[in-house]
Formats: sequence, C-alpha cells, structure tokens
Amino acid sequence: MNKLAIAIVALPLACLGGGYATGMVLAPPATDSLAVSDSVTDEPAQRAADDTQHVQEDVSVGHLLAEDRTIIRLGQMTIPVEKANSVSYVVADFALKLESLEVAERYKRVEEATRLRDSLLTAMNLAAEGTVLRGVAIDSDELSALIRDLLSKDYEGVEDVLFVSLYKQDVARL
Repeated sequence: MNKLAIAIVALPLACLGGGYATGMVLAPPATDSLAVSDSVTDEPAQRAADDTQHVQEDVSVGHLLAEDRTIIRLGQMTIPVEKANSVSYVVADFALKLESLEVAERYKRVEEATRLRDSLLTAMNLAAEGTVLRGVAIDSDELSALIRDLLSKDYEGVEDVLFVSLYKQDVARL
C-alpha cells in the first residue's frame, strides 16, 4: 500500500519535472528569436519607417487612458442580446470620461466604481432590449450616447462613455 501511495505522488511530480526540463531544452533562446526577426527585413531604414507609421496609427482609447487622468476604466462586460434565431454576445470594455479630476477620484473608489458598474450593466441590458444592439453592426456612438444619458441621471460629471474594445459574436440557436 505504501508503494502505491508513493507511486501516486511520484509519477505526477516526475512528469511535471520532465515536462519543464523538455520545455527549457526545446524553447529557443531569446537572442535567437530576436536575430530571426531582424533578418526578416534587410533595410533598417524601411523597418524604422514602418515602426513609426505603426505607432502613429495606434493612437486609440488606450493611449487616451494613459494620458488623461479624468478617464477611469470600469472593466469588461459581456451582455447577451437574444434574437429570434440567435443570441448575440456583446463584449465591451468600458471607460468613462469625467468632467474633472475630483469627480474621477471619487468614482475610482471601490464603492462608487461598483455602483457605476452595476448601473452600466443595467444600461447595457436596457440597450439590449432596444434596437441599438440588435442590428448587424453596433453603432458605438449611439450606444455611447444612450449609456451616457442613462448614467447621467444618477451620476453627475459623466461627460462620455468610451469603449476600449467593443465587439459582438452571434451564436445560432439550435
């Protein structure tokens, strides 16, 4: 019986150690992967121009969040939108633009942020019952205005509702 207990403990540990050691042996060193990516483009000037263009095109809500202290992130939510033949799952990562730093600091507190998230979820569920989320594409400006209007009733200082990301996936009913 003792040999069986030892085997039950030793076998998974041996497999774990063997898998880790194999991964360390098979994983390419970091310098090799860097050299491979450098050798893909032979012209350094072209690569630098491409990088500059990519950085200029990548101005988004994420950069706004890092720079503007009156914007607070509220996190990601998934809202089901039921239709006759399918269910659409809308996934949104929210942020709020507030009118001042003082208001932003107040809404960053856990209690206020939790209340805001609850109100945001209620607003999204109301939007799911209407036409805003039922079309082929979501009009993010219309959805933002709807949510802003609903939140402004209970929370002062909300200037805009921003979407860090917003997408939907339709799943057919069986």
